[in-house]
Amino acid sequence: MDRLRIVPKPLKTELLGGEISINASDAVFSIEEKLGKEEYVLTADQNGIRISGGSEQALFYGRQTLLQMKGICPCVRITDKPAHEYRGFMLDCVRHIFSVDDIKKLIDAAASLKMNRFHWHLTDDQGFRIWLDSRPSATIEGSVRKRSEFGSLKEEGEYGGYYTKNQMREIVDYCAERFITVIPEFDIPGHCSALIHAYPDIGCTEKPVEVKTHQGIFEDILCAGKDKTFEIVHDILSEILEIFPSEYIHIGGDEAPKAKWKECPDCQRRIRQAGLKNEEELQGWFTNEIVSFLKSKGRKAIVWNESLKSGLIGGETVVQMWMDPKKDSVAFANSLGGKIIVSDFFHYYCDYPYSMTPLNKTYNYKAVIKGIKNPETVYGVEVPIWTEFINNFEHLCYMFFPRFAAVAESGWTAEENKNAEDFRKRFRSYCAILSKIGITAAPPHEWNPSPLARATGTIGFMNRNVRNKPKNK
Repeated sequence: MDRLRIVPKPLKTELLGGEISINASDAVFSIEEKLGKEEYVLTADQNGIRISGGSEQALFYGRQTLLQMKGICPCVRITDKPAHEYRGFMLDCVRHIFSVDDIKKLIDAAASLKMNRFHWHLTDDQGFRIWLDSRPSATIEGSVRKRSEFGSLKEEGEYGGYYTKNQMREIVDYCAERFITVIPEFDIPGHCSALIHAYPDIGCTEKPVEVKTHQGIFEDILCAGKDKTFEIVHDILSEILEIFPSEYIHIGGDEAPKAKWKECPDCQRRIRQAGLKNEEELQGWFTNEIVSFLKSKGRKAIVWNESLKSGLIGGETVVQMWMDPKKDSVAFANSLGGKIIVSDFFHYYCDYPYSMTPLNKTYNYKAVIKGIKNPETVYGVEVPIWTEFINNFEHLCYMFFPRFAAVAESGWTAEENKNAEDFRKRFRSYCAILSKIGITAAPPHEWNPSPLARATGTIGFMNRNVRNKPKNK
């Protein structure tokens, strides 16, 4: 078994006796309808290598396992299927942009690890990264900020850029070949400074708003009371739908302060006309309007868990849980049967140093979070990385790996089969595959720092990047 260091760990591995020289090109593939869509059986014995699966996707996963079996291996039968339907990673390309070629490297790693979702964060306060034909000002004006001042990471001069439609479609096609669905995120109604910069009349005050140069939560959010807001949002979403064929579109909903809504006559009029109680319910109404628009186009929405504060979100919307102290996501799942994606801030966020989120902490986190009555309401897991403090691909990979693979294993491998020490051994072997892709992981001695190193590392990170943050402007 020690020579079968496969990541993520398969559901069941049976030794058949004897050994076989592995040559992936000799494998024979077949579809078996009795197997599930993502389920496969890999048999390697004296009769050769055979992989059967319930679909082409399942056969693809079987091949990924085979590619990790090198040289002389024990004869074996591997029966395998995922623990969760949704197994994803999120990349923020707003704060810092990454090339199509580098994004493809992450996609290759995700495919190798049997992930099947790429959540692409493309709009925020610090830039609008989607080219639009119908609303070009959103991109031309909203994609450029005057400078970058993310904690100690300061870069003078304008920072801008966006993805063309051809580039986005190239990523969609590249993912599709690897059975990965791209889920774009258009974050609304908060985190919209870049969009309001291009169209001030969809802000509550209609005053100029700058594309933000630093991280934070900003009071200028989309005006929920103006019909013009929905005209522009619908135009943007319509183009997004043309580029991305995914069933789900992520529409954000996080960190939307309501101060401007409380002072806005248009928002207050909307509250009265819609029979709403307060501004939280106004956000719920806003979200449901967008959900209805997507539904009319045959699509569905994913939202961050703050959207649940209104109490108006229906069970057909998927909720992504990242920081939820009141357990609104658990209540949503238990009362409405709503699906949740688990991407807990304290365990899965990879933009924070290993001193704050060591590998073992990420690996040992249970996807079926405490309080969930029906495990099937956990749609799956996602490992996010935000890029305020990450401006190059090498640093991105250092922060992402091995935690990226740890979350992939939590998405695929049954909880009872997981073991942190065993994972670390298997990941060391897996690094050879990452190296061929062009990814270098953090060195093993940094994965799980000592208590003293954790304390000093955390304090240092906070001093450099949080206490050094400019005030919101």
